[in-house]
Amino acid sequence: MFNWFGKISLIALIIIVFNSMLGDLLFRVKYSFPKASSIEHVIDISKEPIQINLQDAKYIKYRGENGLYALKPQAEYSISALVTAKNSNFWFRDIMRGKFDDVALLDLGLVWGDLAQDKKELYRHIKFSSKKTLGQARILYYRWDGTSPWGKSYITSHIAHTHMIPANPNVMGGLLQIKKNDVVKIDGYLVDIYTDKSELVAYTSMSRSDTNASSRGSGACEDMYVTQVQIGNKIYK
Repeated sequence: MFNWFGKISLIALIIIVFNSMLGDLLFRVKYSFPKASSIEHVIDISKEPIQINLQDAKYIKYRGENGLYALKPQAEYSISALVTAKNSNFWFRDIMRGKFDDVALLDLGLVWGDLAQDKKELYRHIKFSSKKTLGQARILYYRWDGTSPWGKSYITSHIAHTHMIPANPNVMGGLLQIKKNDVVKIDGYLVDIYTDKSELVAYTSMSRSDTNASSRGSGACEDMYVTQVQIGNKIYK
């Protein structure tokens, strides 16, 4: 009986893994052919992100793969930055995906200002990685050696882990084109996320200087509804 149970469990595991890998493949194929326009505007990553806080903005209806959601815009937001980490590898998407994963489809680690001016100097002092944990958290890990030209407070206020919510498939396709070390400009809104039954999924951070789980964003991450993304001289919207 145990042998049969073991065989059935193994078969079930194989089916689950295969289904998850197929789902990930189909997810990527879906967004593989975005249309880009050319633009001559040079991205300036020396400046601070632009944030215009909003009052009583209308909810944005959003359809995930598994449900309906309502996004509450808290601010218009535009960030020009160097990409230091990217996480679109949500393996076992169908097994481990929560409501947040159904809405925010990609994570980017971003730096700007003095941090972004010299990549060699940046990576000599700071190591980055963006990962999803088994506990569903999506976190930017960075390790500073403590000996850089920048102080700790400057570093923490010029690094962001931003969860991307694409406004449409073409924007998502553009986001998937992004690679580490790309210079990007991303426009849209910082949003709080709710289900269509008004259940809170996540608050967005509203500050670049918050750093821990006690922040408004429950981890200092920005949840961004992206309406446009520029990579070099290509723009997706």
